[in-house]
Amino acid sequence: MKKLLLQNVWLLLLTLATVACRQSPQSLDSRVEGQNFANNKALPTTVYLVRHAEKDISDPGNEDPGLTPEGQTRAEALRNLLQGQQIGALYATKYTRTKNTVQPLAEARKLEVQLYEAHDFAGIKDTILKENAGQTVVVSGHSNTILPIIEALGAKRPVPDITDMEYDYIFKVTITPDGSASVATDHYGTASR
Repeated sequence: MKKLLLQNVWLLLLTLATVACRQSPQSLDSRVEGQNFANNKALPTTVYLVRHAEKDISDPGNEDPGLTPEGQTRAEALRNLLQGQQIGALYATKYTRTKNTVQPLAEARKLEVQLYEAHDFAGIKDTILKENAGQTVVVSGHSNTILPIIEALGAKRPVPDITDMEYDYIFKVTITPDGSASVATDHYGTASR
């Protein structure tokens, strides 16, 4: 009787283990992709900031130009640079050039580009810290907005300014859960002229 009971217990355990191992890769992937990042508030928040890539200035009357072929190449370089990063959100201003800069990354990650007001530095900071705490996000901005956003996030301005001809800066701001921030400066893609 005791032997029969042990056999039934082992059979039950074996059945449960088999059922647990039967999850398909698709269901596992959907759980990872649909992961709720809201519980990541104990992790640092990482914000990559870039100026939009090279814009097409061939039509002086166009107030919302797209990217040049060099700019498109730079946007692809950004995607490649961040290939190993788990990106939680992408932010760009309403302008075509900032959206196109993160578009290759959006397509690769199946993320929607979220819009923010270019000069609302406190607003983008609040949005990131509320919606993306503990995640890694990418912000595409302008030569005169990226550095003020870095300051709004709590880090020191890493360079005095970004000129109209500088497109290759990438800044990585790390914000700890206690609110302290640091910034690292690098370059990506082809060096700006």
